[in-house]
Amino acid sequence: MKDFLEIACLAPEEVKHIEDEIEKTIAAKKAEGLFTEKDILEIEDMPLRPIPDLLDVQSVYENHLFTHSE
Repeated sequence: MKDFLEIACLAPEEVKHIEDEIEKTIAAKKAEGLFTEKDILEIEDMPLRPIPDLLDVQSVYENHLFTHSE
């Protein structure tokens, strides 16, 4: 599997470690019969949806945790 993670705030070794853990998990699920090669290829080809920007969903995050006490 080619490198598939880009995490700018982590060192390349840390990214590689995460990728290796993901690959081990996929291999285990494949060995258990939970994933087929076709399933894995379909997942690889899925387009990723961007995470909504916090500013776009600001109303969800109200300041109920931060109240001014007098």
